[in-house]
Amino acid sequence: MTMRVRGFLMLVAGLAAMGLASCGHYTCGAGFGSSSCTSSGPPSLSSSGGGGSATAAFVFVADATGTSTTGTIDGYTLNTTASTFGATPSYTAPATPLNDGGVGLVVAQKKYLYTGYGSTNTIYGWSIGTDGNLTAVSASPYAAPFMSLVPAGFGTQSIMVNPAGTLLFFSTFTGNIYVYQIGSGGALTAAIGSPFSAPFGGNLATDGLGNYLYITDASGHAGTEIAAYVIGSSCATAGGACTLTVVPGSPFASASDNMWQVQGDSTGKYLIGTTGQSAAVNGIDNDFLYVFSITTSGANAGAITPLGSVSTGTNSPVSIAVQSNSNGNLVYSFGIEDSALGFNPVDGFSLNSAGALTALSTSPFSNAAVGDLGEFDQSGSFLFVYGGIFNSGTQAVTFQMGAFDVGSGGALTEPTSTLTLTNGGFFVVTDPQ
Repeated sequence: MTMRVRGFLMLVAGLAAMGLASCGHYTCGAGFGSSSCTSSGPPSLSSSGGGGSATAAFVFVADATGTSTTGTIDGYTLNTTASTFGATPSYTAPATPLNDGGVGLVVAQKKYLYTGYGSTNTIYGWSIGTDGNLTAVSASPYAAPFMSLVPAGFGTQSIMVNPAGTLLFFSTFTGNIYVYQIGSGGALTAAIGSPFSAPFGGNLATDGLGNYLYITDASGHAGTEIAAYVIGSSCATAGGACTLTVVPGSPFASASDNMWQVQGDSTGKYLIGTTGQSAAVNGIDNDFLYVFSITTSGANAGAITPLGSVSTGTNSPVSIAVQSNSNGNLVYSFGIEDSALGFNPVDGFSLNSAGALTALSTSPFSNAAVGDLGEFDQSGSFLFVYGGIFNSGTQAVTFQMGAFDVGSGGALTEPTSTLTLTNGGFFVVTDPQ
């Protein structure tokens, strides 16, 4: 029996088009299309929910095989009073297409949750109740004939919202950007002018203020270019014409722009990037994070300029999380050991006003080596780390998630035990309303 971690890498645009996206979030058995993606029924938890009222965060996980007839969105709650992290009490999981893990999960305004499904070419939207339960928004699911062309797989960011939570973006591997306005009650309306043409599809990001949209050419997990657009000021206005205007010099294609993933910092001045290369994933290590400055005004507004890089030691960062709250300046990176038998310790950095990354004095964090994906809650107070382990004996994938308190100086402490799930997929974190 062999236990191996399953990386975020597997892009499954083709599988989504065939309705097989349930295997796309990890390597199932021998490879694509294998029937060994298994489910053991409802998630088993190492901690139980309930007890106390201090809900710190809700977590939602796409579960492609939640029941025998449908997929689901599973719900979990971090409760700081009871020091528990487990299934949301009295939660009713909404039904989703069976055997389709979707193209990602995003939260807007702490109120609404969205995803898309390639097997049915639909977009689902839910409102998030104060108790963490989900209710379908008006007209959901929405017909979206392009959804089978949206790449899906761990680490991909082909669906995202702007920081204000008023716009929803999708990127297709054919090079189109679809934009939706998020209206009252979470209802979606296709923005006038959408879709917009792009030179390639890939991972999406905005600057921290939501003025610019960036796309990394991440096909085959080998980033080569970054395209940049100015998001029109009327895009989020109902009935207003939306524009995505190409930034001068875009796409940026120097050797310094070969990024798999970029994230904007809260000030809107910088992008943090990673090539995503790891010996465990594609045979090549790149133990660095990269910083780009963003031109914030003038004729070249939105243009990016490489500022430099910082070493993560021997821990290749295949994904990153950037603190998004206005007072935050922390960056964490996550990866897989070269042996693929475990996860790397999490590396932590602070970003100063000049765009320099400095390793935290307490970094790296071996206690947080539970996954290769990470995400902050909106307050920036908690960091969630997520990953999956494949058991060759049972041919099943076990997922695990840790909730870490971000303390003084960026130190990470886990107030509860790590959550264990038998079903998993994309995940997203949100603070309560």
